[in-house]
Amino acid sequence: MTSNSDTSSPTAWPLGEWTLALRPIRAEDGPLWLEFMRTMSWATRYKRGARRAEDLGADDVLRAVTPDPDSEIVFVVVVSRNEVTKIVGVARARRTRADIWDFAIVVLDDWQKCGIGLTLMRALMDALDARQAERIEGDVLATNKNMLEFLERLGFDAQPHPDHPHIARVALKLPPRITGTPLSAG
Repeated sequence: MTSNSDTSSPTAWPLGEWTLALRPIRAEDGPLWLEFMRTMSWATRYKRGARRAEDLGADDVLRAVTPDPDSEIVFVVVVSRNEVTKIVGVARARRTRADIWDFAIVVLDDWQKCGIGLTLMRALMDALDARQAERIEGDVLATNKNMLEFLERLGFDAQPHPDHPHIARVALKLPPRITGTPLSAG
């Protein structure tokens, strides 16, 4: 069985008065995740296709914080200051076919443009590389120009979705891994 993230140590950095930490989601994150969903703005929820927190049940929360370690990867960025701790960003990937993974990412409005999305995507792509994934894909609302530009900077290609004209299908072919023993110089 593979771990959720393929890395176990959190990465932390300061931002103003806050300390941010990138780490895999944990089963005990249920209350933090639910608060994250409650805090999400209507516009962000709409752009990400997220459900309203009021519509989420205990099973939804459990499913969100206990991903299947063989077919899902979930990272969160948690911020803390004094006695306050909260999730401000989540990135998840789910295996859809042998070497192809579908991803989703969301960062709360007040925390956008702080490098959190980039940190989450890099962690996700590194974990996928470790699992020898060949391709990462996702759906983005075609009017969500900020997200499309962000993903383009990461090398993603955006095409019209074959079934939904208001959705763009984004994809990135991950570089092949080099395996084997290095040749000796001699």
